[in-house]
Amino acid sequence: MTRPEGPRPSAEERKESAKPPAPVDHGPMKNPVLLLRRIAVTVVGTVILAVGLVLLAAPGPGILVIVLAVAVFAVEYQWARRRLVAARALARSAAEKTATNRIATATAVLFGLASIGLGGVLIFTDVLPLSGAGTGAGVALGGLTVLVTTLYGLREVRQAERATSAARDQPPAHR
Repeated sequence: MTRPEGPRPSAEERKESAKPPAPVDHGPMKNPVLLLRRIAVTVVGTVILAVGLVLLAAPGPGILVIVLAVAVFAVEYQWARRRLVAARALARSAAEKTATNRIATATAVLFGLASIGLGGVLIFTDVLPLSGAGTGAGVALGGLTVLVTTLYGLREVRQAERATSAARDQPPAHR
């Protein structure tokens, strides 16, 4: 029998490898309540995700519903928490970029107001194709989301500007 190439393991390394493996923590698998919670979160999150995927093709706020599904999954799963943090960072970045550009801010506000108006028209009339309460509510919700995100970005940019100017106006501390 041939030995593998390379240096021999030290006595400490041999001792470590001889130890039995650490017990695997099955977490919610041992506690039936936690297992049922995990199953419920998975089922609810999957249903919301499926609705979000359908709304990507149909009129409605598909991306918002998908983010909601990830938020539901984040209650139980670490991978979803990481994705939710990334989605929040992207949303915050987009909001700040919009807030720092006046043309982008005006465009976002006009788009949000127009979407809310179109949503109202779709809810209360049957003149346009695909009119109905569901479609109108989805379009109006999308417009409302654009407005809220734009206002949030404006507020964050103004607070950052105030903090910067306040720090600049303070005299340096003496040691």
